[in-house]
Amino acid sequence: MRRGNLWICIFCLVIFSIAWGSNRAWGKYPERKIKFVVPMAPGGGADLLARALAKYVNVYLDGKVYVENITGGGGAIGFREGGKATPDGYTLTMLVTTITIAPHVIKDYPTYEIYDPICILAQDPMLITVPTESQFKTIQDLIAFAKANPGKLTAAISGIGGPSHLGMAAFGDRIGTQFTYVPYKGSAPALTAAAGKHVDIGTSTCSEATALVQGKKLRPLLVLESKRSRLFPDVPTSHEINHPVVINFWRGIAVPKGTPKEVKAVLVDAFHKAMEEEEGKKLFEQVGLERVYLGPEEAGPWIKNQNDFFKHIATKVGLQPQ
Repeated sequence: MRRGNLWICIFCLVIFSIAWGSNRAWGKYPERKIKFVVPMAPGGGADLLARALAKYVNVYLDGKVYVENITGGGGAIGFREGGKATPDGYTLTMLVTTITIAPHVIKDYPTYEIYDPICILAQDPMLITVPTESQFKTIQDLIAFAKANPGKLTAAISGIGGPSHLGMAAFGDRIGTQFTYVPYKGSAPALTAAAGKHVDIGTSTCSEATALVQGKKLRPLLVLESKRSRLFPDVPTSHEINHPVVINFWRGIAVPKGTPKEVKAVLVDAFHKAMEEEEGKKLFEQVGLERVYLGPEEAGPWIKNQNDFFKHIATKVGLQPQ
């Protein structure tokens, strides 16, 4: 009996030591630098937001977070490296709309499924604009003409298979017509083309169009959202005109799938607190983004819904991964 009791005691001590050591190890997190991967080039919207977020979240993560831009392949290289990193909490990745679109139009592009989401931080709704001298004064004017003349109106988009392309395709499908798409290398040249009257319609996010709208070069007609934009409070939404197509360019934070829940809890808490800081709130106002916060339980299903929506639209317009 004594020998049996001895083995029981030893077994209990081993189990206790493992549990205590594990909790103690994760309790120290973070012990070293945390790489924050941005799969886009320095100076862009995602990069600027990531660097500002790193500043605010570092208050709660002992100053360990630093940003690293890993570009190439339309974001694929950075997304793949971030998602395939060791799942220990020392690699974060800035997720953007692209990861729910590109896999449906680009072969072997990494998907959102290699990540565990920490949160969704911000959204920037899609905006439909026309040149200020355009005959279309309202979205109803544009819809009436487009339906009567399928394919006649040209729409500037930021690349084939991108958010603005699929967004306009979804809108055209909803109102029962087609547009002719003119691809550009990004939203800036697409908007410039619209302002210069080289195309009939400009597409972008609300924040991207602000300068040209304020400069009286473009007229905003419709926000593809359920609620009005803070930047354009007088512009109707797609829900208001009974064509509820919602297209948001979003930003989120994620870690590689399989990251320990204790580590994820620390990160969730840190980013949530950073979002609630007054300076953090001002940041989103300054960059023109709609500040939102979806925790991991909400963010996961939300990202999946975005992915499924864009997959449906890509299939409908005949796009295949290539």
